[in-house]
Amino acid sequence: MSLANDYFLLYHGITFEQNLDVEPIDAIINDETFTIFALIISATRKNFDKYLPLTSFKTLCQQLKVKSPSNLNELNHLQHNIIETILQNKTKQNISIIHSSFEYLKTENIINNENFNKLISLFDYKELDIIEENTITLHEEIDEENKSSFKDLKATLEDIIEDLKADISNQEILNEIESCKNYLNNQKFSIGITGVMNAGKSTMLNALMGKEILGSAVVPETANLTIVKHNTTDTAKVYYWNTQEWDRIKKSAEQLESMKEFVNETNKIFGENLKNYIRPTSRFDEIDIKDLSSYTSAEASGKKCNLVKYVELGSKLDFLSDGIEIVDTPGLDDPVIQREEITKEYISACDMMLHLMNVSQSATLKDVEFIIDAVLYQNISKLLIVITRADTVTKEQLDEVIKYTKNSIEKQLRAQNKDSQLDYILKTIKFIPISGRMALLHRTGRAKEALDAGFTLEDTGILEIEKYLTETLFGSNSQKGELVIQSSKTQLQRIIEKQNSFYNYELKLLSKSKDELEKELEEFNKKKAVNTRIFQAMSEDITYYKNDAKSYIDSLETFLQSELIDLQTVIKQRVVSDVRYSFEKTKKRPENSRIKVIVETAIKDGIIDVIRDYRYKFIKKSQTIGEQCEQKYHDMGFTIGHKNENFDARGFFQDDFKSGFLTSNNEVLVSLITEAVSKSKESKINELDREIEEAIKNQFTSIEEDIKTKAKKVSTLLIESFFTTLNAPLKTFEQKLKSDEETLQNQINSFEETDKNRAQISIDIHKNIKKLENITTNIKGLY
Repeated sequence: MSLANDYFLLYHGITFEQNLDVEPIDAIINDETFTIFALIISATRKNFDKYLPLTSFKTLCQQLKVKSPSNLNELNHLQHNIIETILQNKTKQNISIIHSSFEYLKTENIINNENFNKLISLFDYKELDIIEENTITLHEEIDEENKSSFKDLKATLEDIIEDLKADISNQEILNEIESCKNYLNNQKFSIGITGVMNAGKSTMLNALMGKEILGSAVVPETANLTIVKHNTTDTAKVYYWNTQEWDRIKKSAEQLESMKEFVNETNKIFGENLKNYIRPTSRFDEIDIKDLSSYTSAEASGKKCNLVKYVELGSKLDFLSDGIEIVDTPGLDDPVIQREEITKEYISACDMMLHLMNVSQSATLKDVEFIIDAVLYQNISKLLIVITRADTVTKEQLDEVIKYTKNSIEKQLRAQNKDSQLDYILKTIKFIPISGRMALLHRTGRAKEALDAGFTLEDTGILEIEKYLTETLFGSNSQKGELVIQSSKTQLQRIIEKQNSFYNYELKLLSKSKDELEKELEEFNKKKAVNTRIFQAMSEDITYYKNDAKSYIDSLETFLQSELIDLQTVIKQRVVSDVRYSFEKTKKRPENSRIKVIVETAIKDGIIDVIRDYRYKFIKKSQTIGEQCEQKYHDMGFTIGHKNENFDARGFFQDDFKSGFLTSNNEVLVSLITEAVSKSKESKINELDREIEEAIKNQFTSIEEDIKTKAKKVSTLLIESFFTTLNAPLKTFEQKLKSDEETLQNQINSFEETDKNRAQISIDIHKNIKKLENITTNIKGLY
């Protein structure tokens, strides 16, 4: 709300229903001009008739080069223009002249003490944001280096939220503010840690956290996925495979020798006791964190790690206190392929990934495949490759490992016909060498041992990793941080707009007599029935559209099924065509490694295409529904989004459907196809065709169910969020009408008391409005 409108509502007690053509006064701006301004805007509807006939008043108007007003409406129009001129020339000196003029008018008894206080409050230096000349304003000379970090912006927003709550009594508004606060404070930043076994994951993590919480020197590897979260006390929970998951493991063992050994070993150790752990719904046990290794280490006796799907740890470590969650994964070369699926499930939802490689092993094929998969298919936008045991080699050797890794990535991309993605991948990843053991010594009170070995804390590389993590997760360019801050700012601005509308209505009512208030209540009640019908009709429409959207999601499941059947045909044709081509050109079958690349690439690229089409159809349907709702809202005088902007459903679904769909391990299918190809004959290509078709059909059942389940889950959640947004204008207006009715009734009931304190109430409300304006300015100034 502008100062001009505040002035008329507060000082004159009137409301402009019509649109005024507001133009600054076309006069020379000097000290005398502002003195005249003060006199003219001091006139009210109670005393204006004493001003207008005076020759001196007309002379003052002539000095401003404006027509002398002949009635109250023309006077208000002139005052409105004067205030706009003041706003455009609000220097410290000019406002000081205004204040001095009001002092003179009060001394001469032209205005009383009550009106003087009102006028002074309207032209307060702080409320007008008067700044010294030559001071750089908030948005001037902004550069990337001066952008605030997520933590700083979050702290500022928290202060703003507390400031906002101080003067608001409306419980619904307070609930919305609290919801925004909870959203801001409950954000999680996930770090995924991957690597082959013995890559040094646990050692590095223990160094980061400053405590040997994962593994030890005696137990070097973690066999299960472990999620570490902040908690007030140290806690540990182990979750076991459920019946359905264990059945999949047993089925995989029918084709893969490594899985067969795993299942046989587990059955031999647990026997009949296995059913006490493997249940229809995953069982979990709370354990002493000191006993963790007996559940998670592949080296521990009892082999409980075979039954554990994942572990949740709670720790009060400072490193985790900012909402950081760490996902420590089992080794990529784990024989249990279902663990890789769980790893990909969690990794696809992480904000960044750290992939560890032992410097002595360089980049294995498994490392390279996983890096490419993470960046190209799992939507990982930040990937740090940590080269461990850096203390065992020279700097030249480290450089050689990095060069070898880059070359290996390029070679593998070329094998997949995706070498054009090399630059993108290399820009996404960063390399940092580390001596995890030396860093752990420093962080666990054994610094002397590391120093004796020639390693300061800086030399270990742990500080560089911490800096990278901090900048990526909480720095000024944090992608998630920026999204959270922008979302919080938008929520707060909407809350402020809503509260402002309440204040403005209260001000409007303050200007009315009791008869006028009762008449307004009468008119309000007449419209109430009409509004109720409108709300009911709109609510029914939105419910209809929501049910329509849910039905459409069900129909999309049929689309997915059809597309995935077509994908099976594509995979088969690519393999058979390559085998036929190889026989024709070389008289030999293609290498198994080539068949593996063909199958894996066909599956991943095919699923991406299917999900992309699914997303397009989903958004197109949402766009249609959104436009229909927008038109209905427009007919009611509301807007869904920003004014003057057409509805765009894509804004609601930016990064959805882009990750989490490529987590299935296809090793069994690859094994079946490569085995069939290795036995194929040039004269029996048709038999190969049928064999591959049958293998794909059998193995694709779980892939199909997984994708359909995930697509429906994501779509359902998005639809709920989408319709919450579509329903927001209706809820807001209903809330406003309810609040307006309560305010109107309260004004009538307490009219006599309010009338006595009308001036002070006006000033208090005005100050609250100004406070909201300042808060809004502060919110917009955050960057």
